[in-house]
Amino acid sequence: MRQNQRKTKKPFHSKYRPNTFGSVTGQEHIVSYFKNAITKQSITFAYLFIGKHGVGKTTLSRLVAKALNCPKFSREYSYEPCNNCTSCISISIGSCFDVYEINAAMNTGIDSMRDIIEKIQLSPVDSLYKVCIIDEVHMLSQNAFNAILKILEEPPKNVVFILATTDVKKIPSTIVSRCHKLHFLSLSQRDLSIAITRVIWLEGGNVTDKALKHILNFSQGSFRDALTIIDMLMIDNTNINQSRCSFMAKEIPYSLSELLFNYLLEKNIKKILHVFNYLEYKGWIELGLIDYLAKSLTQSITENNYLYSYDNYVIDLWQLLLRHSTSVFTNFTFFSFVADLISLLNKQTVTNNLSFSVNKKLVPKITKMKVVYEY
Repeated sequence: MRQNQRKTKKPFHSKYRPNTFGSVTGQEHIVSYFKNAITKQSITFAYLFIGKHGVGKTTLSRLVAKALNCPKFSREYSYEPCNNCTSCISISIGSCFDVYEINAAMNTGIDSMRDIIEKIQLSPVDSLYKVCIIDEVHMLSQNAFNAILKILEEPPKNVVFILATTDVKKIPSTIVSRCHKLHFLSLSQRDLSIAITRVIWLEGGNVTDKALKHILNFSQGSFRDALTIIDMLMIDNTNINQSRCSFMAKEIPYSLSELLFNYLLEKNIKKILHVFNYLEYKGWIELGLIDYLAKSLTQSITENNYLYSYDNYVIDLWQLLLRHSTSVFTNFTFFSFVADLISLLNKQTVTNNLSFSVNKKLVPKITKMKVVYEY
């Protein structure tokens, strides 16, 4: 009996993974470094990629492996892989005999490292370099780190190690000191918005400005997180608006956060409490509201033409937001923040009244004195 076969949809973070250095978003300093290193044949034996998730560490690792083993490099000294040869295709699909990619989170023991070390001792099968990519390297055990350290002290010829991590503090300093460290930056909102808009356009959809701002705030500079949100939102409808984005991503609508921010600057305590009451009713008080307000205030201080730096209220509000953004936000901490905010607003009101009375022009006492003439 013939069974129906369903096609599995390819996720956006795999479908739109960059396959050339020129298509990498937001890591121009890393691309420039490898461009010079590859064209000048100044490749070292160990690199350490440091950065948060979803910013391109694994993508750059595969691109470096492609560029080093692409025949085009030996012919034209070009740093861009051709993506058409057998070597590039095999690396893309993960079937290259000379490129080993493991996830240290699932292979923490020394046995996996011993297997890799035994393989790299042999000469490359059909490539110029053997490349070993270890993702989440900070998850390795101490014995596995010792095995890597031994091979890094005496690296074989034509072998390149690429270690990627999101927590460099957990890696022994003896290994960090033997690697060329490259720090991956979180994508700026400008670069991320351009990349998101391009993907949505290629999928035949469109997105509103408020929905785009909402996705940017949710992804926090991670391209993979942004693509995952878009993939989820475009399942039933290619048009992304703010209401759908808020419902699917379970985040506070951007318009509501912006409204609350303006009320805070206006010191309108009545409207502030109305918004807080609505947030509590919707169950949105734990969704990064304080972080958004703190970042918005920081951006306003640095970008706007208003002299916020001379306003004591703005400085006190900034400190209050930063203090509460470091704590786990629950109902108790939310009401504690509201109480501190009300106290700050009342303090500012009293201060303004006092400053007004102090700044009033007083009638000189000499005019109130009686003039007495002595003869």
